[in-house]
Amino acid sequence: MKKHFKMLLSLAGLLTFSSLAHALPTTYTIDFEQYSEFTQITNQYSADYVTFQNALQLVAPGYDYFDYPPTSGSGVITNDPNDPIELDFSGTVEGVTGYYADPYGVIVTAYNSTGGILDIFDGAGVVGSDLEFQVTSDSAIAYITIGDVNGSPDSETVDDISYTVTPEPDSFLLLGTGLLGLAGIMRRKLAR
Repeated sequence: MKKHFKMLLSLAGLLTFSSLAHALPTTYTIDFEQYSEFTQITNQYSADYVTFQNALQLVAPGYDYFDYPPTSGSGVITNDPNDPIELDFSGTVEGVTGYYADPYGVIVTAYNSTGGILDIFDGAGVVGSDLEFQVTSDSAIAYITIGDVNGSPDSETVDDISYTVTPEPDSFLLLGTGLLGLAGIMRRKLAR
């Protein structure tokens, strides 16, 4: 019985602590260099805790990169087929930065999980270079939208999006803590 108890305790500790290490805050930067031109970006970055809507990959020189230059490399995304681009996060995010080019300007809005607005960035129009945007919040950002001021699709480019995410507790953490609790109960019974 004591052998089984030690094995259970070891397994519980391994699952719990490996899950806790996995749940540490991590900063991600998406530079849009990974995919070919005209790839619709959706769940390609889900391993980085983000999915996209209305995001089309563009790669220089296949687009007007003199007016809409990338911040780094040659890849960007644009708001196509609709405006705005939406980024949905699957962990706890408190701030997002990135770069944009848009002749009319952009509105970047951060939302909580119930659709409440947490922060708004109102960016000026820029052509021939790019400007940085930033949205922050003391509470978790569930998703952001990056839209053209006029709501026009295919009018903006976005590059080098950065955010720090703390993953939600996963099932191994819950299983590990449950097993630790069970091990504690078994230990008490063995002690009697």
